Amino acid sequence: MTENTEKVWNTCGYVRLSREDGDKEESNSVTGQKDLIRDFLSRHPELRECGMKVDDGFTGSNFERPAFQEMLAEVKSGKINCIVVKDLSRFGREHLDAGKYIERIFPFLGVRFIAINDHYDSLHSHAESDELIVPFKNLINEAYCRDISIKIRSQLEIKRRRGDFIGSFAVFGYKKDPDDHHKLLVDDYAAEVVRDIFRWKLEGISAIDVASRLTATGIPTPMEYKQSIGLRYTNAFRVKEDSVWSAGMVLRILKNPVYIGVLEQGRVTTPSYKVKRLVNKPREEWAVVEGCHEPIIDRFDFESIQKVLAMDTRTSVSGRAVECFSGMVYCGECGSAMIRKTIPSAKKKYVYYVCAAHKNDKTCFAHSLRDAALDEIVLEALKQHIQDVINLSDLLELTDTAKLQQAGVQKLKSRLEKKQAEIDRYQTLLRSLYENLTDGIIDRNEYQDFKQSYARRRAEAEEQADAIREEMNREMDNFSEGRGWMEQFRKHRNIEALDRSIVVSLIERIMIFRDRRVEIVYRWHNEFQWQADLLAKAQQTLPETEAI
Repeated sequence: MTENTEKVWNTCGYVRLSREDGDKEESNSVTGQKDLIRDFLSRHPELRECGMKVDDGFTGSNFERPAFQEMLAEVKSGKINCIVVKDLSRFGREHLDAGKYIERIFPFLGVRFIAINDHYDSLHSHAESDELIVPFKNLINEAYCRDISIKIRSQLEIKRRRGDFIGSFAVFGYKKDPDDHHKLLVDDYAAEVVRDIFRWKLEGISAIDVASRLTATGIPTPMEYKQSIGLRYTNAFRVKEDSVWSAGMVLRILKNPVYIGVLEQGRVTTPSYKVKRLVNKPREEWAVVEGCHEPIIDRFDFESIQKVLAMDTRTSVSGRAVECFSGMVYCGECGSAMIRKTIPSAKKKYVYYVCAAHKNDKTCFAHSLRDAALDEIVLEALKQHIQDVINLSDLLELTDTAKLQQAGVQKLKSRLEKKQAEIDRYQTLLRSLYENLTDGIIDRNEYQDFKQSYARRRAEAEEQADAIREEMNREMDNFSEGRGWMEQFRKHRNIEALDRSIVVSLIERIMIFRDRRVEIVYRWHNEFQWQADLLAKAQQTLPETEAI
């Protein structure tokens, strides 16, 4: 015993502070733990300080901490043979791993372990009591860690659901509000870059060419920009020393609804506080809140971009932009995509749209249309539709359709209430059938017949109720959508030529039939028809002298 107590131990103090308990107690601070350990070492001359390892901001639920791993490496190299911590919770909160180190690894490596506030010293441990007390304290520490994890998850989810931004860094284009870090403010410089990216994409520039343009003009990448304004920002996407814009960066910006004021958070999680592997959550479990901050991009433009990104578009021969109708032309006979085919003739080249199904599989009719002819047809048709929308808008301004809209919704509500009463009636009849059977009012055959009949009628009524709800939802969507979409057509009323931006903004798809007939499906075609029908109904209810 005398030989052991006189031995000099090469001692390392270990300090750990996690985010969740960083501000709770001064004694738990990094400085507080260091002072406690050094005071302890000063009163035990046999413990010679050879270092102090600090893991600041690391959870105690696992031992994958940089400073701890450095200390373990020094233990294995023989530089350290004694470790001192403030208490067992600072060492770790996962009882199995903590017990493994204290009871197996450290004794095997000849390491003395001391937890000051828990009065534990492996050199003077009492086998029977410590076998119970140390594992029990480790269990308590783990329970605390689990409880803290649950509380933090719950609080973060509450913040997400009410539209608070909880990211460490603001998305490119925004900055955190200095008065409330859970709110986003527009960053003027970065926002202009974002607007350019959306505008170029809407004009038909490919993502890789947008990236090249940004790099060539010296625009800093999102990471470089954040670092340039003093943020300690890194991300997992950087793979090169020379950070340049990439198509992936551009696409992430183009697909992010944060730029229209929508926060989508909570898309990934971890299985538990012990397992830090990230897993994707189903979309219905995301926290999606609209109107959280000022939008940078117009919603109509954002939706147009999403439509463009969903298309299988190709760059033009010049490589600078996609073709005007790329990804939007379909065969009216079979529904397959129409593809561009260039046919040289003498010194000229003629471009035709041909059915892909006929060209590749010979499963459709051989029909085609020159691109110049399609351009002319679409331009004239779009001009006419724009005028139709403007005329409809003007007439709606002169006609009071609000009462008619509300009356339509109320009528559907009344129909739904009656249908629900019918469903409830059949449900009551089904419940009473068994009582009638046990009371002898009906026999078993009659019971089965009535049961099937009532169940079938209830199912039919439920289907009809669902159909009414869908119709109500459409009516409410149209009512809330209003006529803002009409302005998208009105602002192109002086159109003289087609470009990619106009086509993707106003047209859903173009269909070419074998008789060279072209059919165009415009964006908001359902809203147009609904408003036109509403106007017709409103005009029918007016006296002849007031009718337009």
